[in-house]
Amino acid sequence: MTSRFLHFFVHLSLLVSFATSAQTPELVFDEVAPGVYCHQGDIADLFTTQTDPVANMTFIVGNEAVAVIDTGASQRTGEALLKEIRRVTNLPIAYVITTHVHPDHHFGNQAFVKEQPQFVAHTRYPGDFAAKVGYYMERLNSPWFTGTKPVAPTYLIDAETVIDLGNRPLILTAHDRAHTRHDLTVFDEKTGTLIAGDLLFVDHTPTLDGSLLGWLTVTKQLEAMPYKRVIPGHGAIQTGPNAFANQTQYLTALAREVRAAIQKNININTASETVLTSQSSEWKLFELFHPRNVIQAYKELEWE
Repeated sequence: MTSRFLHFFVHLSLLVSFATSAQTPELVFDEVAPGVYCHQGDIADLFTTQTDPVANMTFIVGNEAVAVIDTGASQRTGEALLKEIRRVTNLPIAYVITTHVHPDHHFGNQAFVKEQPQFVAHTRYPGDFAAKVGYYMERLNSPWFTGTKPVAPTYLIDAETVIDLGNRPLILTAHDRAHTRHDLTVFDEKTGTLIAGDLLFVDHTPTLDGSLLGWLTVTKQLEAMPYKRVIPGHGAIQTGPNAFANQTQYLTALAREVRAAIQKNININTASETVLTSQSSEWKLFELFHPRNVIQAYKELEWE
């Protein structure tokens, strides 16, 4: 093979790879309860993955309309989600609900603009989004992200709010500071399905971007709800009364061990490398997210 032909072959391969990675993916949605459809994203780092989605996505079908909860991290994923919804129903999409600001959960909103839904978010979402969107747009430069643009919310929630899809009431709750400052959950009363967003991680290391103590408090509130199943932000759907148990154990241990490090005058950088490392085998992406959790918790707890 000549060097010129080899160069051409490599160039062609790269073009094919780019086109393949940028095209709309085929997504599989399972009907996890009557009228509730969920796609489980891959457990991967959004900023280094070669694909999307990495977060769970859900849509709920009522008698008159559809609500979408989290749309993935790109226009192409949102388009794939819309395609799957249209395979199930032609009812209007009345609501596109964003559980929080992290881009793996809502940058697919762009695909739904033509459907003219209400774009729903926590009342503190716009300010946090404005502060972070530039950073997200700069870092998300993979081919699958090409053409993606953020969409502003049109309907802000500051208290418990009920929306109805037609004999299908959904309870939306704007929570106090926990995983982030603006977590929003959705509860489908008809099936007892709680869509928790990143207030629940399964297998994926929880990521702390708000308040550790607040997260533990909000978790108790969620555990008291009459749910039959919980759709987490990442990982497999949980059923039964212990849906939050593993995460609560991690967050409780994090608080305990960070407090101990503070009392021993261990500095924050050393703590990030040593605190609770025994749990590294229990969670995926632990080395990426756990040290940041320690630093965030340390900043909060040192002022107790």
